[in-house]
Amino acid sequence: MDELDRVHKGAEPWSEEVGIPDFVTADNGMQRYFTQKAREALWQFSSTLHQNRPKNSLKIEPEEYYKIVRQAVADLHAEERFLGFDGIDAGNLIASLKSLIEERLAKITNEHTHYFPAWTLGMERNGPFSLGPVTILSRADWIDKVDFPENGKDRYLNQPEANHRWKEILNSALQQPKDKSLLEGLAGAVYRAVSTCPALVEVTIYGYERQFSRKLARLVSKTALDSVSLGIGAPECFLQQALQDERLPPVGSDSLIETNGFLWLPGSVLGGRFPSLSPERVVQALTDMNEIIPAFEAILKGLVDPGNHPHPKLVNRWATALDWFGEGNRESSDTIALAKLGTCLDVLCCGGKNVGIRDMVVHLTGTDGDVQVIGGSRPRTLKQLIKDIYDHGRSQILHGTHYDRLESFAAERKHAAYLARIVLIESAVRLQSYDGLDDEKAFRII
Repeated sequence: MDELDRVHKGAEPWSEEVGIPDFVTADNGMQRYFTQKAREALWQFSSTLHQNRPKNSLKIEPEEYYKIVRQAVADLHAEERFLGFDGIDAGNLIASLKSLIEERLAKITNEHTHYFPAWTLGMERNGPFSLGPVTILSRADWIDKVDFPENGKDRYLNQPEANHRWKEILNSALQQPKDKSLLEGLAGAVYRAVSTCPALVEVTIYGYERQFSRKLARLVSKTALDSVSLGIGAPECFLQQALQDERLPPVGSDSLIETNGFLWLPGSVLGGRFPSLSPERVVQALTDMNEIIPAFEAILKGLVDPGNHPHPKLVNRWATALDWFGEGNRESSDTIALAKLGTCLDVLCCGGKNVGIRDMVVHLTGTDGDVQVIGGSRPRTLKQLIKDIYDHGRSQILHGTHYDRLESFAAERKHAAYLARIVLIESAVRLQSYDGLDDEKAFRII
């Protein structure tokens, strides 16, 4: 309040600080400027309020909450409600401010349905495919399902005729991808969002502010796609199923080589993103997953609504481990992939290093640690394999012991991916019937 009072009694914030002045327009039309000092104090105040909100309140991230607090402070200050304010707060102005903040939070819509353009294996070709709270739709099915409000169609870009026909125009454009003509009205805006990917992933989130809601929805959607890829088992599925904004390798690459002063003809190779499963094979793969799909659905429901799941911490831990597993499969470098796959196992068992992972794997697979699981010229027991994956692989890679990028980790990567897939599926299935504590290390004994 001291800083706001000082600035609005004649000080000029733009002459004191570098950059564009930070100002807010209050409800009464007046502006309130926040200096660096004012912002620091306001952030501390906002953070304190945010940390002490009831657990059943609307979920909102600190940054978005800060914006609401800042607006409320600006409104009350512009109305001169803070005149005479002091540390004692005899006029209960802080209580009034908190009440105003909560009133505005109560007006925020707490249900949002998010759609994420995505590449998939095509399970949505014959109709929407559901996995718990997540639905995967083809673009055509999505266009049929959604619509804009009528008043929006009448006003957007002053093109009501085109706007009311946006579905027809959009469908026509998607069927002619080589036609680069500009689309009128709403169809043009939507085309930019959906033209790249053939499918959309849908999930509805309750009890969250819009931006925070989208963050959770994206994590849930990514977990759903990665769960299907996990169940099918082929590493390339993780490249062929991904959200539009994920970091992915190119579809293909070219090579240029010169020998004895002359070029060879350019070589081309397709990467793992090129679809490799026929529609029939996808349908069969999903049928083969019938026994484990309910386990994935239960985890997805726990992510969306943790309050109604008996083990929300384990659900979140499993999904985080799957994220590392998916990224390990998408990684082009065997060295970095091994580090990510080792981290997947590390997250799932909650630390414990090599011994913790070994105990979890032995428990989940029912295989004794001294049983030989790798043959060939370098036979290894399960215990030795886990030590190689974690101690000689993940740990030494991340700690810088391994730095030669030509050193091959292809075999270790393959073994780690195989082992991680088994324990991820087994732990998800066992979690369905687990009635113990929601303990971070529970996957070692589940």
